[in-house]
Amino acid sequence: MSRPTPFVAEAAKAFDAASQYRNTWCVPLRITSAFLFLAAFISGCQRPTPQTDANAGDHSSVIQLTDDNFQSEVIESDLPVLVDMWAPWCGPCIEMKPTIEEFAAEIKGIAKVGALNVDENPFVTEKYEIDKYPTLILFEGGVEVKRVYGKKTLEQLRVILSD
Repeated sequence: MSRPTPFVAEAAKAFDAASQYRNTWCVPLRITSAFLFLAAFISGCQRPTPQTDANAGDHSSVIQLTDDNFQSEVIESDLPVLVDMWAPWCGPCIEMKPTIEEFAAEIKGIAKVGALNVDENPFVTEKYEIDKYPTLILFEGGVEVKRVYGKKTLEQLRVILSD
């Protein structure tokens, strides 16, 4: 029987030394895995909380526009309609919501204000080539007459409608 070469002997010693630690990390890993699985299972079993929208509800003067109602609410409207094209991930869009609400209440009966979530309504978003947020479009007689971009103050909204 031949003797192992020095390299093989050293490798065997290293393997034997490492084998004593082989199973010591398995227990914490199994506990961690079980904990993560349990946490994911428990959180997945909870009923999702409905998201509330600042524009939702009966007290809102802002019309929630969709691909389905855009034609009837905007294009066929007898009143001028200011449409706020917004995105839920857009900071200025979210910051402007209270101003849009206030403006909608102020001009009720004179003009309408609508809000369209561009992420949920791709047809209108593509048709009007919306790529900047927020985009405000004023429609009169179903035709786009003015388009402005960015966060606006109440006074700036008044100017958009009066020009």
